[in-house]
Amino acid sequence: MPAFPIAKNAAEALSALKAGTTARAMREREAEAMAGARVAFVSESTGPVYERREDAVSAVGSVVDDPACTLVARMKTPAKTAKTPLQPVFRDGRRWPEVKAPSAAVWQMSVSYWKVLDEARRPAAVSGKPARALRRKGGETLSPEEVLGLADSPLLPLRPQKALDFGLFDFPLPENPAIIIADE
Repeated sequence: MPAFPIAKNAAEALSALKAGTTARAMREREAEAMAGARVAFVSESTGPVYERREDAVSAVGSVVDDPACTLVARMKTPAKTAKTPLQPVFRDGRRWPEVKAPSAAVWQMSVSYWKVLDEARRPAAVSGKPARALRRKGGETLSPEEVLGLADSPLLPLRPQKALDFGLFDFPLPENPAIIIADE
């Protein structure tokens, strides 16, 4: 199992790999112990894009052979989806319109690494109110860090979920009302 670098972002991880001065860990627990903070395993694309794979390989050098790095191909321009479905044309013996040429591909380095999470950016709660209430009421002004913290925080319910009621075709047994059976 390969060991992956520990860094704050993909650019830092790639530069440390090129310099050979990076701390590496195989497991999350090891990475957290080395970083002294929470970590998450991520894969991100970084660095310049290259038109040909050979150019990318020669530019990045020996880092290509590292298990944490992968050259990935992606489309040069994002794909545009049709707003309306294609209609048959029935011209020149063809039912459907000509297929457009695919977009050109570019190559970029993708780095897999242990990302050190910034705990200062993630407040546990802002004044104890859920994000939904803060957004609807608008009573408090939030700093940009608090807004980012709310965006990153998990969605939590306002109150515990109630027990589900029985439906239209369910009824309790006459001899034991605690048991609900379906009548379809």
